[in-house]
Amino acid sequence: MSILQKLWHINKYVPAKFVKSNLFSLKNNNTLKSCVITKRLIHNEQDDYDENPNKIDIDAGYTEILTQFINPSISGHKTLVIQPYIKWGKNKKTITSPDLQLNEAVALVKTLPKWTVTDSMCISMMTLKKDYIFGKGNLDMLTKKIRSNSKITAVFISMNLLRPIQIKDLQELFGVPVYDRYSIVIQIFRVHAKTTEAKLQVALAELPYIWTKLNWTAEDSGGRINLSESRRMILHSRESKLKNSLKKLKEHRKLIRQHRKNLDIPSVAVVGYTNAGKTCLIKALTGDASLTPENKLFATLDTTAHEGILPCKLKILYVDTIGFIQDIPEGLIEPFVATFEDAILSDVIVHVYDASHPDKHAQVIHVKETLTKIMSELLDEEKPVIEVANKCDLIPAGTVSEDILTVSSTQSHGIDLLRNEIQKKLLSVTGRQSVTIRVKSGSSIASWLYKETTVVNAEPDEKDLQYILMSVIATEHQMHKFRKFLKNNK
Repeated sequence: MSILQKLWHINKYVPAKFVKSNLFSLKNNNTLKSCVITKRLIHNEQDDYDENPNKIDIDAGYTEILTQFINPSISGHKTLVIQPYIKWGKNKKTITSPDLQLNEAVALVKTLPKWTVTDSMCISMMTLKKDYIFGKGNLDMLTKKIRSNSKITAVFISMNLLRPIQIKDLQELFGVPVYDRYSIVIQIFRVHAKTTEAKLQVALAELPYIWTKLNWTAEDSGGRINLSESRRMILHSRESKLKNSLKKLKEHRKLIRQHRKNLDIPSVAVVGYTNAGKTCLIKALTGDASLTPENKLFATLDTTAHEGILPCKLKILYVDTIGFIQDIPEGLIEPFVATFEDAILSDVIVHVYDASHPDKHAQVIHVKETLTKIMSELLDEEKPVIEVANKCDLIPAGTVSEDILTVSSTQSHGIDLLRNEIQKKLLSVTGRQSVTIRVKSGSSIASWLYKETTVVNAEPDEKDLQYILMSVIATEHQMHKFRKFLKNNK
């Protein structure tokens, strides 16, 4: 059976629509026939998921709940950004600083369309775990500042979650909407979600936040306010539908991974903190002009795959992923694990960080800790990880440790070295080996090697020009098939 026929018969592993809507072509290269994965297949894997959450319905009842607890603003806001921080004690953050945290909070707001930052400030606290966030002095100062400035139309307090009673009290004092970190990130996700998968995952990420706020509302009222049965039904119904769709999404992603496995396509996941330059790095590694990296937080919400070729001519897939960020509850990222598994289950992981970022140390630690947690949950702790310092053109030479690969995705500096390192790790972890085989030119054996393995080089044998020396990259499974082929064709 030809490769093309195998692809058309693969529908027992993947939906027929997946196969038929993504074309493969056979490319003639000096009479060498190799299966070429078209970029349309690679870029648009996520578009094949078309379960009906494609139209994620929002009824009036849910819209009311959403408005109450997330309060998304289409028209934008002129925002005062406040970064609370612990000044001393065991809960003080030591790997970052309040100013760096404030910078990230400001960047989050600026990521939202039509949102601007009117002012920003850090406020020290003894603890973040108290009913009243600010002391009387700070509260009076903030109330006066906000009430006297008509340019402030919203306040963003950069904390994970604020209790509904805290938000209610502050909004009454300030006279403007108050947002916490979770609600701002959710709004960014809602804006950036373009595909069905991303919209489904964002819709699911909203629910833990809303449930928490609803339960806190009941607690803070001392039992006077109960969650109505109608609201419970609305949320339970939506949650059930979305979780069912997420289950189908997980099955879909599993089929895609199986599809790649059947075609024996190695994969490399590119992960990192949000806006570290993951998409830009993949563009540099693949030369894919259709990729359009954006200099903003959470520009990528989908896991997408892009074809690249290693120096040994082996075709691989680079998997782009959603970025990490500090200080958000796990519930916000949980729905995205379905697609993030594609990255974690890749053969090699490239962890890229922004070497020019002033808070890079804290960002690197956060990504490493999160990766370790996810990999341990997937029982895949031995995954090879290559650490890469990106944007090295923006920092002085010698700033990065010598054992870290440095690259500039925009200037293509260090990209060849990174490809070589990826090749080294990938060949090792997938059990591929380089073999030189002497075969007769134009023979069925030569044709088989061209078809079934990665041919790195083929040159005439100077001792006998009827033969060629073929250098190939092959897995143990491919070599077993080759030996079987030789045996059957004696």
